[in-house]
Amino acid sequence: MSEKMKRAELLRSVSHYLTHLRMSVEASNSLNLQDLNVHAEAFFRDLLNLTMDYCLINVNIIEKNARAIDLGDETNRIAIQVTSTADFSKVRHTFSGFIESNLQRKYDRLVVLIIGVKKSYRVTSLGDPAVFSISVANDIWDVTDLLKMIGDLDLGKLQACLDFLRKELRLSEPRQSNEVRTLMRLIEVLSVSEEGMLAGDNREDPDPEGKIRDRFADHAEFLQKEYVKLFEIYGRALKEVEAHTDLGHVRIRKLQVYLWNWSDRVLREFKGDPKAALQALCDRVMAMMGAGETDFDEGAVRYYLIDQLIACNVFPNKAAVNA
Repeated sequence: MSEKMKRAELLRSVSHYLTHLRMSVEASNSLNLQDLNVHAEAFFRDLLNLTMDYCLINVNIIEKNARAIDLGDETNRIAIQVTSTADFSKVRHTFSGFIESNLQRKYDRLVVLIIGVKKSYRVTSLGDPAVFSISVANDIWDVTDLLKMIGDLDLGKLQACLDFLRKELRLSEPRQSNEVRTLMRLIEVLSVSEEGMLAGDNREDPDPEGKIRDRFADHAEFLQKEYVKLFEIYGRALKEVEAHTDLGHVRIRKLQVYLWNWSDRVLREFKGDPKAALQALCDRVMAMMGAGETDFDEGAVRYYLIDQLIACNVFPNKAAVNA
């Protein structure tokens, strides 16, 4: 699996855990159950220490649930208030308590971490920049902001973050959909082929409309209906896989040339019948992919091949005929 795809997979799981935490806190607040908020302070202390290399400790300088701060790091001079309240009045209340307690002598930065979704605030800052101030854009964080920051971590730290979330929250993770897993495996198998880099007599400029309407006129209705039917099921999954597949130019070119040459041979084997040749390609790709923990999705394979047919990488047009 490429680094880009691994990163996307890790972020998907991290997002699952943090979203669950946000929803749990929102539910507990609606029931006036505040224990989860208290536990969240320790949770985010450990998470931020792990991911941001902070040295935060629980301070709770003012009495429980009052203004000021929950977490403080005197080494990095950052203070954090953890709250599930997104109203700006909470931000202002925290800032006022921070200043009244002269905490700006210990900390250079105050962050309000909202376990949820922050609102659109009209003001851009609080305080006097000459004394102490906070930026609404940079110093009010929510779960989405945390995910962005975590997304910039190296893979090792990203994996450590996910391990921490698994240990602390103990949730079942959604399994990667079988169509996504199938398409990832399919691209992996086809992109390591060795067919060279030359197009031969295959046209490199795609002409999908002329190809289906003219060259495969007898099968045009079938191909079009098949594509539309499968697109509804697999179109989004293929876009997701392509967005996170980091093959590089050389492997993409190898994949393209392999599909040109191999599909052309299969098409000739079936005497130019695209319907029969498409089914043969699908069967052979499924065999090439081998066995997985669950059966691969043949429909996803079929959709990929038809999508490549439209892109003229499967059953390519010939330069001598169509030039």
